[in-house]
Amino acid sequence: MVEKLRKFIDKVLTKLHLIKYKELILYLIVGGGTTVVDWAIFTVFALFVPPIGGEFVQKISPNILAYAVAWLGAVIFAYVFSRLFVFEQTGEKITTQFPKFLGSRVMTLVLSIVGDMILCGLLHMNAFIAKAIISIAVIIINYVTSKLLVFNKKKEE
Repeated sequence: MVEKLRKFIDKVLTKLHLIKYKELILYLIVGGGTTVVDWAIFTVFALFVPPIGGEFVQKISPNILAYAVAWLGAVIFAYVFSRLFVFEQTGEKITTQFPKFLGSRVMTLVLSIVGDMILCGLLHMNAFIAKAIISIAVIIINYVTSKLLVFNKKKEE
């Protein structure tokens, strides 16, 4: 199924004369899906799940639970679709590759929580406006770390 979908994508991109931009186009599509997953989970938790951690935690990072759960869901989604379609990696074992992917994404979880602490905790910004600002930085960092650290194609010797 995955191989058929890959061939279909190649045909469409070839017809549109965009095949040389395949990785970037697919990254944007998978990134868009990852963003939808992240925002959907974040929204559900921000609107419907009671805050955790007491008054102190709520003052410094009011949306910490929403960010953490949304991050985990987005990481799992992004890994699966990046591995299968964007970087077309099937050779390296998941047991060695996924921990690298997870580790590279921890930086964005920290960025999200620190961003929440500053934008929502200190500046009292609307949680969804803060999330939009933080998301831009996260997308850029995720592409760079995925490309350079996780899905790098090693030259065959």
